[in-house]
Amino acid sequence: MSLLINNKLTFLIFLIFTDQLSKLFIAKNLNLGQSLSLFPFFDITLVFNTGVAFSLFSDGGNQGRWLLVILVLLVLVYLTYVLIKENLNEFESISLLMVLGGGIGNLLDRTFRGHVVDFIHLYYENYSFYIFNLADTYISIGVIIYLIGMIYQFKKNKK
Repeated sequence: MSLLINNKLTFLIFLIFTDQLSKLFIAKNLNLGQSLSLFPFFDITLVFNTGVAFSLFSDGGNQGRWLLVILVLLVLVYLTYVLIKENLNEFESISLLMVLGGGIGNLLDRTFRGHVVDFIHLYYENYSFYIFNLADTYISIGVIIYLIGMIYQFKKNKK
């Protein structure tokens, strides 16, 4: 059991570390709004997001920032509780760790920087997807893994 907990903690720390390191590297090497084209569909573009996902509620000011910090912190505390106390399968554990790691990464930004550092910019011709970061990616992949796990369990229980 101790090895399992250590592996979960190691994975969680890895997610937070890679997210924070990538943001630090980009923020140190690009100016706000500056882009670096890597592929015909992918740029590194430094933006600061003061809102929630996809810049929603970005005009909340300082009060909005702290409200978001408190709300996200409450959700992360609950997810941590579930991770520790519930008997989760592998899909659930991995997905929860990814959501937790991404949430902590963005919470650190919002708390200590006042904004989230976003830099991954995907686009195709005139369509541009929102600019995001590794933490957002971890959260999205975590949700996808959770949904795949739910579908798998549903099909397994149906037989």
